[in-house]
Amino acid sequence: MLANAPREGLIHLDVAVTDREGKPFSRLAAKDFTLLDNGLPQKIASFAASNEATDENERLTEVVLVLDEVNLSPAHFELVKDESIKFLRRNGGHLARAASVYWFTPAGLYASANPTTDGNALAEDVAHHRSPRELWKVPPNRDRNINALWDRALQTVYSIAIERRDKPGRKLLVWMGFGWPASGPLEQRDTAFASLVELSTRIREARMVISQVSSWPYPISVSNFHYADYVAGVRTPRDLKGSEPEDATPHFALPVLALQSGGLVLDASPDIVRGIARCVEDASAFYTVSFDPPHAAQPDEYHDLKVQIGAPGLSARTNTGYYDQPVFYDQPRVPARRVTVQELEEMLGTANEENDGELAKLLTGLELKERLSSSQFLIWKDRLHGKKSKAALTALADESAFLDPPAAEILSDSAPSLDTQRQMLSRTVKYLKEVLPKLPDFFAIRTTTEYEQPSHKEGDTWKTALADQSLREAVTEKATLRYRNGQEEQDAEKKKGSPSAKKKDLNFIGVFGPILGSVLVDTTRGDSKLIWSRWVQGEQGREAVFRYVVRVENPHYNVVHCCLVNGKTFLTSPRYLGELTIDARTGAILRLTMESEPGWIRETNLNPVLPVEGAAMMVEYGPVEIGGRRYVCPHRSVVIIRVRTVSILTIWGQRFDIYAPYETLLNDIVYTDYHKFGAEARMLPGFDVVPDATASPAVNGQSPTKPPPNR
Repeated sequence: MLANAPREGLIHLDVAVTDREGKPFSRLAAKDFTLLDNGLPQKIASFAASNEATDENERLTEVVLVLDEVNLSPAHFELVKDESIKFLRRNGGHLARAASVYWFTPAGLYASANPTTDGNALAEDVAHHRSPRELWKVPPNRDRNINALWDRALQTVYSIAIERRDKPGRKLLVWMGFGWPASGPLEQRDTAFASLVELSTRIREARMVISQVSSWPYPISVSNFHYADYVAGVRTPRDLKGSEPEDATPHFALPVLALQSGGLVLDASPDIVRGIARCVEDASAFYTVSFDPPHAAQPDEYHDLKVQIGAPGLSARTNTGYYDQPVFYDQPRVPARRVTVQELEEMLGTANEENDGELAKLLTGLELKERLSSSQFLIWKDRLHGKKSKAALTALADESAFLDPPAAEILSDSAPSLDTQRQMLSRTVKYLKEVLPKLPDFFAIRTTTEYEQPSHKEGDTWKTALADQSLREAVTEKATLRYRNGQEEQDAEKKKGSPSAKKKDLNFIGVFGPILGSVLVDTTRGDSKLIWSRWVQGEQGREAVFRYVVRVENPHYNVVHCCLVNGKTFLTSPRYLGELTIDARTGAILRLTMESEPGWIRETNLNPVLPVEGAAMMVEYGPVEIGGRRYVCPHRSVVIIRVRTVSILTIWGQRFDIYAPYETLLNDIVYTDYHKFGAEARMLPGFDVVPDATASPAVNGQSPTKPPPNR
């Protein structure tokens, strides 16, 4: 669940600020920071200082110690174990911050049970080589050459980052030793750039800063490795493909990743315990800033980052860069052609209906400039013979449901006086209070047709939206909707079509009354407004249209979307707006639209990306016969929501959800077959009633009846 919260940017950076002696410096404000993205100043969306934080999102929440049994000599590994135990037992084993221990071994990656502040318990685990959790295991007889060991070291860093990508706060990973070889053959040359982009992104996304600590001289194999030469970001795959096979590997070296994350490289620490303590002190004092990246022109677009401090004598360290992606922002559909209702009618009149596929293709490439009325839509739909073209016309009409009608449908009659408007609305209030509650108990059939965009095929990149974002019919559901004692109930009956794996339920509740009253109540609260709009020509005559805007805390409008990454549900209550169309004589509501106010959901606080771009729903009412009497009930409704999709990514043995391009989901809903609960009987002349010996006796002079079965 997500409540409305202060605005934050899509990219978060933790910035360490130090003085000339390298000590953390506090007491800075947002005005002291200048953030440069590819050399251009960026607007800082949010700012927080860890020394003032009460929220765990703005503190160092975990220290991760990595024991490298693969790359260290037995003597150095034992030294690392002993020094880690000493660090964990400091202050009587009471750790200021929760810690975890990971064992990188030739057999796989193992870890302590959970982050804990009990240093003594962790020290016992290290002393006795206890590692309750297995993250991954190297299969027996698997290759153990230098390339395989290099790849598993990166898999270790990646696995730790993935485990922390959804956890709050900043995390410090301390790797003791020089890490994996900084040079050597790279078998995955063709995929090296994609792997580097992925590794860099997940480290930054997890807010994980990496530091390297060692207290012994460089081994000969890496003594000539100048890691500072490789800290600058890799912009293209070509940058990784030099003349020699080993040209790519230095970009993945441990000290390079550490400096790129904003961490420390302590390769001459007096001892490991003091080195770890210094890393913790450095990572504990920081400032968190966020910003919105520029729109990326292409996937994996590298951006250099720098933070400048206005006060003299201070320097800042943070992530040295990031890879910008088109999916950080919506990539809306661009229709082949936008047409008026009149132009659409002309196109349908000249279209070759014998070729259903061609007509459907023509319609899916269109977008209406104005609303197509339900009456006109049904006439045109009845004229079409093909299933595909009918579905395409339905989607086209539904997407136009929130536009203004054509000028020909707007009457030129003058606006009523304010007193007349108040009288109309008072009749609507009376209608809601006195007429709707008298609806009889009934049941009806609700037919819902779900529309969705084409999905990415397996192997396609998730970093850009498909060129074809037109809506296609996916599945149709028929359900029995029951209205009893003023409450709506429903039983799903059957689905027809080929539902995709996308989970969605866009139906909304309260169309038989509650939602109408809620909107009117919201328009009287806070800064909300309800104003006159126009007269329109309806099927039953002249209809009055009012516009409204609801701007209050906790409005009666929830936007719910399932699911985000890791199966989470997004819930927010946005400001919303819409139109209310009423019968001026009776006050009956004939049409209602509700749309999230543009930009409102964007102002909610969710990292790293906005899950819902917008939501809208419309319901139209009209006369129906129930039990021999006429009532005003729903005929048709439309629900549209534009959401960020979720894709599954598998790399380095890790499988997890990531945010992918936005897509539009649409439900077209039709209500039919209204029937009153109960039985009806009439006496036919000329027939004698034959008593039924098995019948139950009459009660109070009335024959007992039973409601019809659900269908």
